[in-house]
Amino acid sequence: MLIASWQLRTNQNSVITTINEDVKQNILSQMEASRQCWNKGDFEGYMQVYWQSDSLTFMGLNSITKGWQSTLANYKKAYPTEEHRGVLDYRFNHFNQLANDCVLVIGSFHLERSIGNSEGNFSLIWKRIDGQWKIIVDHT
Repeated sequence: MLIASWQLRTNQNSVITTINEDVKQNILSQMEASRQCWNKGDFEGYMQVYWQSDSLTFMGLNSITKGWQSTLANYKKAYPTEEHRGVLDYRFNHFNQLANDCVLVIGSFHLERSIGNSEGNFSLIWKRIDGQWKIIVDHT
């Protein structure tokens, strides 16, 4: 019943609106720069799309990590070599403006790797902080 009432409420008075095209292009540009850094093995560059805060939240398959430094350390540990890192590609399914300063991005990723490909879905909450769009929550 909770799901039905939420759906009814959002259909009548939607909290999700169409994303501003400039905001969407800004996010896509940042995601592409981040992807290129990943593919070069530059994790610090890859992480520039994330909010550099202890409040950054990364939710993975088996854990929740708080903080930019901890998330960076987890990436370095999980992908120690080029074979583990592979070549990253994204597919974007939805961009939804949740508020003037908050965007939800839903998509999928694919890692082409010699040790076996990896893929999955993600949802990212982006927030405009000090005039810049940054990921504050990553659920991958």
